[in-house]
Amino acid sequence: MRWFGTENSKGPQRSIELDFIRGLAIIAVMGFHFHSVQTGSAIIAAIEYPLKSFGREGVNLFFTLSGFLVGGLLLKQYARVGRIDARRFIIRRIFKIWPAYYVLILFHVLSGRHPTSTFLVQNLTHMQNYLGSSITQTWSLAVEEHFYLFLPALLMIVAALKLRANAVIATLLTLCVIVLAARCAIVANGNLDAAFFYTQYRIDSLLFGVILAAVYWMKPELYRRFAARKKTLIALVLALVAWLVLATKNIPLDESIGYTIQALGFCALIVLTIEYSQKLREAWLFRAVAWIGVYSYGIYLWHSLALAPGDLLIRKFAALHVPAIAAWAPVLIAQFVIAIVIGYVTTRAIEFPFLRIRDAIFPARRKGAKGEGMPEELEVPAVGGQVS
Repeated sequence: MRWFGTENSKGPQRSIELDFIRGLAIIAVMGFHFHSVQTGSAIIAAIEYPLKSFGREGVNLFFTLSGFLVGGLLLKQYARVGRIDARRFIIRRIFKIWPAYYVLILFHVLSGRHPTSTFLVQNLTHMQNYLGSSITQTWSLAVEEHFYLFLPALLMIVAALKLRANAVIATLLTLCVIVLAARCAIVANGNLDAAFFYTQYRIDSLLFGVILAAVYWMKPELYRRFAARKKTLIALVLALVAWLVLATKNIPLDESIGYTIQALGFCALIVLTIEYSQKLREAWLFRAVAWIGVYSYGIYLWHSLALAPGDLLIRKFAALHVPAIAAWAPVLIAQFVIAIVIGYVTTRAIEFPFLRIRDAIFPARRKGAKGEGMPEELEVPAVGGQVS
């Protein structure tokens, strides 16, 4: 069994495997949101299909991975010292998530791109997934912010009761069943928006990631047995793909049991990538996707700014009578490049400096130091609020 947050004398090492997963997810999200030239070509439609069809599911992947990483930080601590330092965890998350997020909000206030009534109070209070926001991509950040408060509180209760691994996992599974039942009920009542946006109906995707972390840190032998079943992992990922292709168009079905099926499949994908991607890590495509994953939080926050240039290019090509099939690639590539460049610049200018400040004031505690057994943290930028 291997972990992915080791340190050396030069500082924290990144996990290219998890960055690759982030890269896949943010590419799916961008492809779903970006505007495209309608070509009428079956070949172009086939190329666009995974981008235009599965962007929403990219958010579910972010949720599951975030739960795995957050759960890893907290459950590693609980497994080693039997307690949860919720205050320190929340402070470090604030340094991680809020600076880049509030710069985004300030930008929208100063630029006047939307009336402040459509986003300001909603986003400042992290209630945009309930109240709505014209900065539409930020709804998932609210879900994760709520999760960052809920999970430490839950695990503090677990620590107070001194629950063992099986009881912790059973508790998390019970919560997942409750969330699934509640979501099925709200879907049956026809409220699909609530099932999609509201925290109480989406948090199980994160909790399944926490369950995976609980198995990893608290029942390593069970994790090893599960990870050793490569064919089973591949079968689960193929079942996930089959669900995405065949079932996600049925929105009530997908928003009820579908999110649970996706979370299980994404857990298998995480394990498969961590344990079996060694031969792929040097491939240029794998490393390129992982590089995008490094800057995925910044890209997620700012990628909507690429939509207006995309629309401008579409109009310019149409005015110049450029054939649609010739305009398609430049329009889509331009939006990807703009979003990635903005995400890269803002990550370097805002997120990374605040992480250095955070680590100077609240350094990650490590085994052998004061507070022995506190978790080492993996410095990987967040998407949708994911942890470092």
